[in-house]
Amino acid sequence: MAKRRKPISFDTTLRNPSRIPQFISVLSKFEGKTIDDQVALELEGEIIRQKIFIPTKNTLGNYVKYYNDKFSFLAADQSSDASKKVDKYYKEWVDGEPGEIELDKIVYLLKNTITAHKDKGWNGGWESRIHTQFNFLNELGLVRVVKGEKVKISSNGKLMITDYVNGYPKGESFDERFEQSAFLNAFAKYQINNPYRKNTIKVNFFPLVLNVIKYLDEKYNRPGIAKQDLPFIIMWGDNDYETLAEYIYVFRQKFGYNTSNELVYEYAMNLMDSSTSNNSLVPASKSFILSKKNDYKFDKVMGETPDEIIRKLRLTMLISLRGAGRFIDINKNEQEKINHVLTNYSSNVNFCDNVDKYFEFMGAMDKVLFFSQVAVETQDAKDAKERAIEKWAVENDWEFLKNEMINSVENRPSSHLILKYVKETVRLEFLSAIVIKKALPKLKVIANYKADDQGIPFNTASGGKNNQIGADIDVFEDTIHAIMEPTISKTRSFQVEHELPSIRNHVLTTANKDFKDKNGYNEWFCLFIASNISRDVGDQVALIRQTNNVEIFPWDIVDFVDYSQNVVSIRDYKVIRDYAKPQIMPKYKKHTNRQE
Repeated sequence: MAKRRKPISFDTTLRNPSRIPQFISVLSKFEGKTIDDQVALELEGEIIRQKIFIPTKNTLGNYVKYYNDKFSFLAADQSSDASKKVDKYYKEWVDGEPGEIELDKIVYLLKNTITAHKDKGWNGGWESRIHTQFNFLNELGLVRVVKGEKVKISSNGKLMITDYVNGYPKGESFDERFEQSAFLNAFAKYQINNPYRKNTIKVNFFPLVLNVIKYLDEKYNRPGIAKQDLPFIIMWGDNDYETLAEYIYVFRQKFGYNTSNELVYEYAMNLMDSSTSNNSLVPASKSFILSKKNDYKFDKVMGETPDEIIRKLRLTMLISLRGAGRFIDINKNEQEKINHVLTNYSSNVNFCDNVDKYFEFMGAMDKVLFFSQVAVETQDAKDAKERAIEKWAVENDWEFLKNEMINSVENRPSSHLILKYVKETVRLEFLSAIVIKKALPKLKVIANYKADDQGIPFNTASGGKNNQIGADIDVFEDTIHAIMEPTISKTRSFQVEHELPSIRNHVLTTANKDFKDKNGYNEWFCLFIASNISRDVGDQVALIRQTNNVEIFPWDIVDFVDYSQNVVSIRDYKVIRDYAKPQIMPKYKKHTNRQE
């Protein structure tokens, strides 16, 4: 396919950024292997076996003897009981924990079912899913996954999965700074003109965005750019940020911010018309829009791509959300890294379609862009988080907070202008802090997640490393120092085997530190916020209390929000609800056999 000018866009296959390190973690088992037909199915099979990708019953659980539409397919097992075998293996996979079923059984399913998907260079069906799952990761220089070639994972890709095993975060010590550093390294260097794109424009995308924001702030004292300004950047064709910034500024001076998407689209489209000048503010001609509307679709330019830009740039932790999510700005908490990106990655590199050169450039780790574990959070950053929690507690009602917490644990997308860009795990922490603050406004609530300079969270609190306790949220009332530990996990094993032992350690460490520092606190406990709380959680909580004298109070999310509307003290939460009561052996009356 010949190169041609197209608007800037990002691959949207992996909308949830947390899945990227998961896929690379599974891929690491295949590093160095040449991807032939069998290895391709084993790789996709391992991704499915670990439940990183969860196909439906209609695909993975539906035996297909033959298929001849988008591609030709013949099931490996043509026997009469093949359909029953597919049903059996599929049910075993669905009912089991991630990684529990044997890989051979998943590969059997892949060889006897189909997904109607075909990508160039890959066999049709499940194998083509690999291209879909890894193509954007190839483009970011994290991996090299191509049919017929050896699997490669770059230094930056390996950095991203430092705290992952089998596609999932490692235990209590999990620290997201590795993947955040890797994302920043990738997007700082990312160019639209790379060997994986058939586009004629030469744009260093993230530096272009940062330069536009910086220019408008320094020249016009205008903090940030509107989300509605992003279509102008999407349509831009080079790194000339000054001309682009002036175009945006003149547009806003003329029309203000209460403009329709249709108006913005017309003026942004003109930037794609090579027959007109970018120095004059004019809308695209109707004939140009008509001729290009299929290439530059309105919904994609005005909605999908701006959303994806914000979602991905938030991964770098250099972008803040302002104005109720309608504006993005430079995160002033990370000014040093921003300056480094602008100084070192604003110039375009010509790779001449050399994928090896591109992989080497993108995959090398720039140590300046690494987020340090020992970095001390400034008081301004702490204050911003407290202000955000207090503001959201005042401005949002109980029903909204409850629904958004449910969305988080159910992995449902949020439609809220800010929450839609916040990862589900830390979104639940943010909302939990807001609920407790709304319930008890006089409480001091300290959230330990990482946030931008507006207090909007990027990612979860780091695990207990380098003398850090690792609690998600600290809550203070008089002589009470309580902690809150929300989790989106609904699996029994994770809650019992991972969360509760970690919580026990956090409470003990918190109490010991307060006692040593003579902080004046003499009561410690934890509120465990989760969904689908099992009886095993109640058993483990009772055991921990008996063994360690540590009090943990499990709260179902819906119950937690409803109950919070009528509390007067943090002590009111010290209740073992019916769904979290330990199981007790019933007492039976003994009967003796006697002759009457």
